[in-house]
Amino acid sequence: MKRYIMIPLLLFSAFVIMFLSVFSSTEFIHDQAEKPLSPSLVLRGSITSSGGLIAYNSSSITKRIWGPKALLGDSCNENLEKTLGLKCSEITSLPHVYVDTPYAWVELREERQQAKNVQYIIGTHAPGGDTGLESALGMVLGTRYSFSKTATQPLVETTIDAGIQNITDKYVAQIAQELNPQRAWITVISNKGDVLAASAYTKNKTGSSPVYQELFEPGSIFKPLVMAWALDIGAIDTSYTVYSPGVVQIDGITIKDWKYLGTVDITRALQQSSNIYMANVAKRVGYQRLIEGFKKYEMDKPALNFPGEATSILPQNAIASILNAGFGQGVALTPLQFLRAYTAIANDGLLYDLRLVKSISVDGQRIEFPTATPTRVVSAESARIVRNIMKTIATPTVSAAAVPYKGKYFNVAAKSGTAQVPVNGQYTQTDRLYSYVGILPGDNPQMILLVSIDRPANISPSLAVYVAAPWFRQVVRDVMLFKGYTP
Repeated sequence: MKRYIMIPLLLFSAFVIMFLSVFSSTEFIHDQAEKPLSPSLVLRGSITSSGGLIAYNSSSITKRIWGPKALLGDSCNENLEKTLGLKCSEITSLPHVYVDTPYAWVELREERQQAKNVQYIIGTHAPGGDTGLESALGMVLGTRYSFSKTATQPLVETTIDAGIQNITDKYVAQIAQELNPQRAWITVISNKGDVLAASAYTKNKTGSSPVYQELFEPGSIFKPLVMAWALDIGAIDTSYTVYSPGVVQIDGITIKDWKYLGTVDITRALQQSSNIYMANVAKRVGYQRLIEGFKKYEMDKPALNFPGEATSILPQNAIASILNAGFGQGVALTPLQFLRAYTAIANDGLLYDLRLVKSISVDGQRIEFPTATPTRVVSAESARIVRNIMKTIATPTVSAAAVPYKGKYFNVAAKSGTAQVPVNGQYTQTDRLYSYVGILPGDNPQMILLVSIDRPANISPSLAVYVAAPWFRQVVRDVMLFKGYTP
């Protein structure tokens, strides 16, 4: 089931359950109209990791006092102080919530536990407004007032793997401290689209999430997506070659490789990350088919349908835009949109929508949200050709993406990307974003991992193989070992 169908269905189902609960609570109020002042429960929904083991966001169960309006009105008295255990000055600062009965409610302070490590995906709950999943599921998670002694908190179980999240949290914090970037993120999804971890850092402190509210130009990590599509539609085949002298003019547009490469075939195009090869590929594909492919990868659709999710930027019908799109410039996605596209490479051409919510439980009723039905983007053969080339990249004889452990190397399909960052609409030679993407394991994909470091201040302009690769190797090693894989 598509994500844009699941979220409204999720909210509607939860609304029905909550409506019945509120209706029964209202009946209880009227039945208790003659009883003295008594407490009730305040329950705010909790968000947990997969399996419900760790509550990332939860609220302690607090009391909400209800009684006659005359007693709980604006005037404070000793009886009210004694009942609530608060001073009049504290009581008058508490909000009063009135309903259509002779009774009123006084809310005691709510303590909200907020985990910083997942704030860029789970979001925050704050007086200024909710973000992330807290906002998307506000109707489910919102504070509820229960008059039943058996009431339980609404519970949202996510797909987050607490162990992987701890690993990505640790390395994002180290990247922020050592490299001083403008932004950085490490995101991990399963090959079937489950969001397993999403850690991020941003220097601007605006509160927006780099994971789904901000865009990035992927650079060369985008090349496998274009190549798989070009192979599938017959724009190129495995025998296609291009000569790269280092700098060429294509229809008046200057395209550069990082060095002289000579004759480049499909394998060396990814191993040596040839912009000239991929620009020629994009030209052969052409604008209409290029856009068709990007839409097949669902680059034009939000990844999670969260409030405030950024809208992607796809290339325009101009030769420069077409050529640049071949090597991931002039295309801007959120990290989660990018990872969703990569599920097609990991799953032999089948693309999976992302899933963050596994289930919702309200008043003892559980709503399950299964993995979405995949859609085919490219053939299994096209996806495997590209993935097999990426497996050769993560080897000690080809690149710094090789992940060592006890004298051996993990089986990983990888690609580096060094993207120029547009500042005020212009690219410079100093502002760069360094990324590495990996499919783990390469021969039996179970996870897709992205490490990105945006404009690090503590190093000179370089290439991703020198900036992002060391972090990529550490994260991949720890994640693979945590999940029980060995070389």
